[in-house]
Amino acid sequence: MPVQRMAPMESRLAPARRRVRRFMSGATPGMGWMFPSSPFDPPRRDILGERGCARPAQRVPGRMPRGFFTQSTTVLFSQAPSIDAIEEALAPLGASITRRETEPGWLSGGTELLVPFGESPAGTLHVDVVDQAWPDGMGHPEEAADLFGAWTMGAFGPLAFPNNLARATQQAVAFPGAKEAVAGHGAFVRLRTSYLVGAGPDAPIMPEGWSPLAEIDAMLQIVRPVLGLEGALAYFDPNAEVLLPVPLVREVTAEGEAPPLELFTHVRLFNIDPRWALMDTVGLERCFLPDVEVLVPAGVDPNQVADFLRSITAYLLENGPVIEEGHSTEGPFGVLHVHAREEPLTEPPRQVLRLVLEGAELPDGVL
Repeated sequence: MPVQRMAPMESRLAPARRRVRRFMSGATPGMGWMFPSSPFDPPRRDILGERGCARPAQRVPGRMPRGFFTQSTTVLFSQAPSIDAIEEALAPLGASITRRETEPGWLSGGTELLVPFGESPAGTLHVDVVDQAWPDGMGHPEEAADLFGAWTMGAFGPLAFPNNLARATQQAVAFPGAKEAVAGHGAFVRLRTSYLVGAGPDAPIMPEGWSPLAEIDAMLQIVRPVLGLEGALAYFDPNAEVLLPVPLVREVTAEGEAPPLELFTHVRLFNIDPRWALMDTVGLERCFLPDVEVLVPAGVDPNQVADFLRSITAYLLENGPVIEEGHSTEGPFGVLHVHAREEPLTEPPRQVLRLVLEGAELPDGVL
C-alpha cells in the first residue's frame, strides 16, 4: 500500500514572495496584538543590571545543540490527551500514520505517531505526548539526567533554550491569558520533524532540498486538529518563543494558505534605560538567518517598529541573508545602520543584525 503523505498547502507552490504571509500588521484591535503606546509606560521586561548598564553580549550562555530534529512546536494541555485521540483527530488529513513504541521519558513520550510529509525530500513528523509540564530548566546532569540529556540532544527543538516558556509568557502581547494558561498546563503535545526514519546511518540530518518553510507548513497542518482536542490551552513554539491562544491559531491556520510569520517568529520589547528600548525578533535562526535587533529611542510607537521588524523578517525569508554589516535602511524613526553581531543583547543566543539610529548617543555596552 503506497504511503500517503500530507499535501503541502497550495501557496507552497506559488512564487517565493507569496510563501511568506502576515496576519497581523502592527496593532490588531480585538486580538490583543498591541504593545503599549510607549515602551516605557507600562514597562516591559528590563534588560539592565542593577547598576544600570546593559548586560555584555559575552555573558549570554552558548547555544544549545540542534540535535536530530529540524523543527518543532508544541501545544500545551491542562492534562495529557491520549495518543488515540490525537490519531483520530489527524485522520482527516489523509496521511499514512504509523505508531512507534519508544522508552517513555523526556526524549520521547512513549508511543509516538509518525506522519510522513513531503516528497523530495521525504520527511517524518514525530508526534508524542509528554505527560508533564514543559521543562523550562535543563535540570542537573546527575539529579535529573534524563531531562538534562534530552536538552543536550535537542529533544525540545533545534533552537529551544532554557527558560524559553518564561520569556514567551512575558512577551505574549497577543495573549492576555498567557500566564493563566501556562500556570494551568500539566502536559504538552510535541511535534518534531526529521528525515532519519528509515534512512541509513550516513543519512544527512538536512537532506538536499530541505525547506524549513515546508516543515513549518506541515507542522501547522497537524497543530490545528490537535488544538481542537479537549484541554488544549495554548500554542507554544519554543524555537521562536511564541505563545498564542488556541482560538487565534485555529482561525489563522484554517485559511489554507502559507503559515503566517507570527506563528513561527516573534517580535519582543525590552527596556534599556529611560531613553532607550530594545525590540528584536526571535525564530529566524531556524531558517539559518540572523534575527534583528533595533534600538528604539523614547517617544517612538513600538507598534510601528514591530511592523518594520515584520517587514524585515519577510524580506529575509524571501531573499536570504542579503542584509550585511555596513548596510543602512530607512526605519520608522530615521536612518538605521546595520551591525552584524554573533551574540544578541538578550537571550536566546543567536546571530543578530543590530540596527542603530544614525548619530545616536547609545547606552554603554549595547553596540
